[in-house]
Amino acid sequence: MNRIYYLDVAAIVVMVALLASLIFRRMHRGRDNRAFVHYVIILIVLTAADIFRTAPLRFLGPVSESVAFREFWCSTYNVLNVCNYAAYIYMVGRMTGTFKSIMRKPVLKALYLFPLIFEAGIIIANIFTHIIFYYEKTADGIVYHRGSMVFLVVFLGYYFVVFAFCHILYCYKKGLLDKIRFAALMVVFPLNIITFNIQYLNPALLVQMFGFATSCLILSFFVISPEEYLDMETGAKSYTAFRRSIKSVYLAGDDAFVIFGKLRNVSSIRTTLGSEMYSTLLREIADSFYDMLKSSPSEDVSLYYLRNGLFAYVIKGDYRIDSIEGTATTMIPKLRDLFEVDGIRLKLDFAICGVVIPNEIYTERQLIKLSETYHVAVPLNKYVRYSEMAPEKDFIVRNNIDRIIADAIKNDRFEMYYQPIYSTKEGKFVSAEALIRLHDDQLGFISPGLFIPAAEKSGSILQIGEFVIKDVCRFLSDMEEEHTGIRFVEVNLSVVQCMQSNMASKIKEILDEYEISPNRINFEITETASEYLADAVLRTMNDISGNGNGFSLDDYGSGYSNLGRVMSFPYRIIKLDKSLVDTLSDERSYEVMEKTISLLKSLGAEIVVEGVEDKEKAEWFSEMGCEYIQGFYYAKPMPEAEFIEFCRRSLKAS
Repeated sequence: MNRIYYLDVAAIVVMVALLASLIFRRMHRGRDNRAFVHYVIILIVLTAADIFRTAPLRFLGPVSESVAFREFWCSTYNVLNVCNYAAYIYMVGRMTGTFKSIMRKPVLKALYLFPLIFEAGIIIANIFTHIIFYYEKTADGIVYHRGSMVFLVVFLGYYFVVFAFCHILYCYKKGLLDKIRFAALMVVFPLNIITFNIQYLNPALLVQMFGFATSCLILSFFVISPEEYLDMETGAKSYTAFRRSIKSVYLAGDDAFVIFGKLRNVSSIRTTLGSEMYSTLLREIADSFYDMLKSSPSEDVSLYYLRNGLFAYVIKGDYRIDSIEGTATTMIPKLRDLFEVDGIRLKLDFAICGVVIPNEIYTERQLIKLSETYHVAVPLNKYVRYSEMAPEKDFIVRNNIDRIIADAIKNDRFEMYYQPIYSTKEGKFVSAEALIRLHDDQLGFISPGLFIPAAEKSGSILQIGEFVIKDVCRFLSDMEEEHTGIRFVEVNLSVVQCMQSNMASKIKEILDEYEISPNRINFEITETASEYLADAVLRTMNDISGNGNGFSLDDYGSGYSNLGRVMSFPYRIIKLDKSLVDTLSDERSYEVMEKTISLLKSLGAEIVVEGVEDKEKAEWFSEMGCEYIQGFYYAKPMPEAEFIEFCRRSLKAS
């Protein structure tokens, strides 16, 4: 039979070139990529076996006419023709973190391993029985014959095709594969099945291996390490790849050890070194982490670059924490003295933290949050385990804040406190500021300075803001003004709320629902908030003012105050920030404050002074004509019942 071998030769050339490219681009690092490299090597050997089992090979002389030589390569071909699909399943399992799950479940483990054992058994039996194939030496040369049970090899091949197909489909449904990777992995099946059947029905046309080579190219472009999953600056895997890998750990119920290493002062280092030298520095740091990777007792290790000087080193499978932590500790001095510029060693600072997942961090989201914030809580140039940091309440809160907020919204854990505001002209308390508080069952009191910015970032501030307005309206509807003296309440509006085009109509609906007069609520907006999309914020303020509500400018003086901007917004009250009050210490600071108050009063606004804590300052601001004073000198924030009782006592005393 005159066979056509050039497609097999072309397949070997393509796959060897692909293998060389992976090694040259350092894309053979990491367990995922190594699994693909092993898969390619299996296919290269399989293709070589396809040639050696039947090609003339005259350059080998008498060896090519040896029945034993041909049977060896034909046996290799039949074994690898089945094993390549098993290797494919292994590769996908490593990418998605599901292979260990297969090995843990006895049924799946048997379904994966038993056919391989059976394949090895029938190939060994073939040596004596020729049930699969045999070679015969004739006058015309070596002749290949199919045995009566050759269909068993074909069946096993199709068995693993079905296994792999179901496995990939399962991974996609679990969210472990995106659409592009899923499509690329699925394309392999029709391509390989078509080429296999062509070669099976027409043994002279060796097209199967070229189908495998084409499959490898598709996988290398879209699955293994495409641009999206590889950071070209460092050669490490990308942030996207890190998210995918961590997600697979949690979904598969696996465990892993993650070490974060962050280069501090990135901006100044980049400015000092320049972009090109900074990229060189990042590559050297990555190479140092790879050296650490090589010393790990576990083979399942990967390095990721998560942007802005942050690296993540992920170890899966069997590993010894003490050994890895010891290596991380010894690496720090090497990293510090890693880079040299013009003969001078540049001292680098690193924040390094290790965490066991899922034992110490329970969700992917919490781990990502940890990666963004841990460096502020660990000492520089010292390895720290997350469990050592966990007792720090603020750190735990910061890394679980989204869950805490969601739980608080769901279970009504928010509560309104009220801080009385004293009228210097009337000599009594006439208003109050509504302040939201959050108490978590496990972590206790959560500072608004932590949960408000997080809620604004996540968008949940809209739900919180609506709760505040409704609860204040409910409180005002229940509270009798004549018994407390409180005419209006200050309520904070976030920038996110101010950017809602229908905010005014929502507020009006709530006021109407509780039958609250608009002049009983004065909304506070920080000066910083008014800087964002000023036109949109101004439109919303004008709409709300049209309902009859007033506005206060909160925290004046806490940033870079802009009088032009202050004058362009409809503020009825301007609140002097506590930071200005705290600066009053000498004659000059009092002179500056006096001029500030005079300037603000010339705008026609009333003034509330926040953060007043002593009698001397309270009297001074009163003499300066400030209409309202708020601070601990008069009263602290308090819950509803305590606030009402305080106001009643104060009203009677006045």
